[in-house]
Amino acid sequence: MSLFQLLKKPAHDRLPRVLRAMETLIMDEQVKDVERDVELDHEYDHIREAVKHAKLLAAKRRIDPELAGVVAAMQNIGRIVTGKSEGHAEAGYVPTKQLLARLGGFTDKELELIAVAVRNHSRKAEKDGPLDELTKDADIYTRYLQAHEFARPADLERLKRIRSELEF
Repeated sequence: MSLFQLLKKPAHDRLPRVLRAMETLIMDEQVKDVERDVELDHEYDHIREAVKHAKLLAAKRRIDPELAGVVAAMQNIGRIVTGKSEGHAEAGYVPTKQLLARLGGFTDKELELIAVAVRNHSRKAEKDGPLDELTKDADIYTRYLQAHEFARPADLERLKRIRSELEF
């Protein structure tokens, strides 16, 4: 029985299954001889923290917290599979759809919403749909808490808005 067959369960258990699949993907990628811009240990930590922040922001914004958590978990899949930061958001679109389709439990509309949010999450200076914006914000806030230095004005402005929204 394959990993994806083992992980397939009812739809109400989707986020834990996605997190397990991403953890397995990271472990599988560690044995490959790929030059990486970001260590896979960081990716794992970032995923776990970004999911928490996405769910918090989703509750405040009245967005489905499970979908928000799934996108946060998937947001860096492009960098995980390619090893490269440049273009990783766009590179994550297809692997996101493929992994989630194999896991099952997602409608075609949800697959597209999630994959588009993954693809758009690096476009911090641009305005996209609510799930896309939430994903960008969860990413920025997680990076802020992980002591990332921000240089781009759009990132700093986004962080300021998030902190205000969360009343910090």
